[in-house]
Amino acid sequence: MQLTPLVKRILIAWTALWVLGFLTGISGGGLNSWLALDVVGLSNFEFGSLPGILGYTLVHDRLGIFHLLFNAYLFALFAPEIEVLFPKKHFLIYLLKASLAGAVATLLCWWVIGGAFGAPVIGGSGLVAAVLASSAAMYPNRVMNLILIRVKLLHLFLVVVGLDLMYFIGNLFGEFEGVARIIHLVGALTGWLAVGGFHRFDGPWRGWMEKSARKKADKQQRQSQKDEAELDRILAKISKDGLPSLTDAERRFLEQRSKR
Repeated sequence: MQLTPLVKRILIAWTALWVLGFLTGISGGGLNSWLALDVVGLSNFEFGSLPGILGYTLVHDRLGIFHLLFNAYLFALFAPEIEVLFPKKHFLIYLLKASLAGAVATLLCWWVIGGAFGAPVIGGSGLVAAVLASSAAMYPNRVMNLILIRVKLLHLFLVVVGLDLMYFIGNLFGEFEGVARIIHLVGALTGWLAVGGFHRFDGPWRGWMEKSARKKADKQQRQSQKDEAELDRILAKISKDGLPSLTDAERRFLEQRSKR
């Protein structure tokens, strides 16, 4: 387990903020309440809730260090190779997308369903789910040793997602065990899509993606043919009437073509 620069910084930040959260929360409130994802506050346009849109992934349960240790261990295990794949600022953007996607999904669930989805959310589990998903998509046959059993990484990932999905369905019917399953699921989806997960495996989606790719290619070809015809028309106009005869739109078209 060799930590990469940004992964190391995130682990240090998680630890430091856990300590600060513990100390500032002794008398109530504190850092965790300020950085928590509060969808009720956001829905009511409370300015103090804005830091939680991204900040919720930086703090963990101050009274349960296992929450921090579990996330930190899994993040240290899977995140470094994803940072190598998305170096420097690209990995930061990757994490920001996972964080923001989780916040938006939670907010939508609160607006549509309400209930337990209005509870404040903290923890970096969404980021852990993202790097786990990316690793499972890239290295599906990697074997993981889980004390008593050995399992392929893809199978482990599918079991974890399956459990989260089952609990999430329970959330939809009003059952809530205190874990933001929607954050896990959306984080996993973000990480899976970031490395083109669906393109790496055969399935019913393969035909849909190929059909979509063909449509996109046909559209680009038609647009290219249209642009070529327009270019020929403008060049013929210049040959006949000179440059001053061009309209502003025709001049912009030529400028765009010259930049390609």
